[in-house]
Amino acid sequence: MLDTVFAAPAYTWVGENHPLLAVRNWWDRLGDWLATTRVDHPAVFQAMILALTTVLVAIVVHAGYVFLRTLRAASRREGVAVAGPPVAFRRDAGWFLQAADDAAAAGRYREALSLAFEALIFRLDALGSVRWGPGKTAREYAQEARLAAADRQRLGGAVGTLYQCVYGRAACGPAEFRALRGVATGEWHAAAD
Repeated sequence: MLDTVFAAPAYTWVGENHPLLAVRNWWDRLGDWLATTRVDHPAVFQAMILALTTVLVAIVVHAGYVFLRTLRAASRREGVAVAGPPVAFRRDAGWFLQAADDAAAAGRYREALSLAFEALIFRLDALGSVRWGPGKTAREYAQEARLAAADRQRLGGAVGTLYQCVYGRAACGPAEFRALRGVATGEWHAAAD
C-alpha cells in the first residue's frame, strides 16, 4: 500500500535547477583544485598565494592613491569657491554690436547679421518692448513686440532680411549688414498702451 502512495506523480523526485547552481559547482571544484594543489605541489601553491597577495596589496594601494587624489582635488576646488562667487559675464547690446562688427570685418556676414539682430533684441528688451529668451526665434520676437506701428513694420523687415540671408542663403554682404546694423542702432518707440 505504501508503494502505491509513493508511486503517485506528486512524489516524483525532480532535481533542483537553481540559477546559481553552476557557480556553486564551479566554486566547489576550485576549492578542490586548490586543496589538491596545496598537497601535491606546495611550491606552486605558495607562489600562487604570494602572487594573489601582491595583486590584492596593489589594488588596495591604488584605491588609496585614487581616494587621496580625489580628496585633494575636492579641497582645491572648495578653496577656489571660498575665495568668492564666480563672476558672471553679461552680454548686452553693445557686446553683440561689437561682435557683429568684428564678424563683418572678417567677412562673416551671416554671423554678423545674427549678432546685430541679437543686439537689437537686447535693446528692445531694455525698452520693455520684448522679453529676451534663449530659445525664442526672430519671428516670435516680431510677434510679441510692443512697438509703434512703423517700428513694428521695421522689425518685421529686419526679421525678413535675417531669415533670407542667414537661413534662406540669399546673397549676404556688406550692404545687408549695414542695413541691419542701422536698424539695430536706430531709434525705437514702444507702443502707446
